[in-house]
Amino acid sequence: MSLVSTAEVKALVNTGMSDADLQLVIDRVEAEITELIGAPQTDAYATQVVKTKRGEGQSLFMPAEIYSVVSIVEDDVTLDPEEYRTWSGGVIERLPIGTSWGDRCVATYKPADDRAKRKSVIIDLVRLELNQTGLKSESIAGEYSYTAFENWDVEFRKAMKRLMFQAV
Repeated sequence: MSLVSTAEVKALVNTGMSDADLQLVIDRVEAEITELIGAPQTDAYATQVVKTKRGEGQSLFMPAEIYSVVSIVEDDVTLDPEEYRTWSGGVIERLPIGTSWGDRCVATYKPADDRAKRKSVIIDLVRLELNQTGLKSESIAGEYSYTAFENWDVEFRKAMKRLMFQAV
């Protein structure tokens, strides 16, 4: 089920798209966000994200804020909770202090509930999708003009930065 309805988008974005077509755009944007940072959390905190990271140094950086860690497997060994701690921003620190992560770390965690923030980002990205054009600029008889964003990827990253710890 989608986090954002077509009515919510139409309240903030001027579009003449049918609800069915607009829902396809919303679904595509939500799928892209889910691919990057994982599924949104639920009221029961049932969502879990599994990320495999190369251990480099004392910290692992998850793509989103962590609500709780379910498990961490470092080089095929499951760690005890006393062997790591979480920090704001999706950071997991290896303990004791001064210890580095192994070569391959699989972190399973429950992400923080970012649904309100995610809805805002989805609407911004849908707006960006709907306004995307191949034109650099357009002018008609001096009465109408349009200038596109210089770089769509930059605009996408700016919106996603509100949800992610790391750069997209």
